[in-house]
Amino acid sequence: MEYFVRSFKVLWRSERLLKQNEFRLVTQKIQLNALAGFVAVFGLVMLTLAGFFALVPYLGQALAALTVSGADLLLSGALIAYGRSLKPAPEVEMVRQMRDMALSNIEDEVAQVEADFVALKDDVHKLIRNPVDTLLPHAIGPLLSAVTRSLGSTKK
Repeated sequence: MEYFVRSFKVLWRSERLLKQNEFRLVTQKIQLNALAGFVAVFGLVMLTLAGFFALVPYLGQALAALTVSGADLLLSGALIAYGRSLKPAPEVEMVRQMRDMALSNIEDEVAQVEADFVALKDDVHKLIRNPVDTLLPHAIGPLLSAVTRSLGSTKK
């Protein structure tokens, strides 16, 4: 039972660490995506206007607007791609392995308890159905030793 409790504690701690790390990673990704949106909306407005006015004499109004908006979309796409490319910390794999080991140990312990319970149930059924057949093999040794002692004491 102590092994079961220890495995359960390891499972609980590793699950908690995995969820904390996952929460931290998701939070960072959300922050970077929000930053990408903020940059796309506010920071690039001025650059867009400057680029538009710089390109109007060379390309005309329509092509200048198209060029500037394409550059804006590329920059925001690059920021979103970077946010999605973040990977979990290296120790997360170790924690996952610890969690998997704890789960395996708990499953083994539960299977052992279940097997012991089934064996106990079978033994009780045998005892109830045939008490003499069940008790006789265990009683033969003490009976033989008692008979041997009694025979030895009567000969003296």
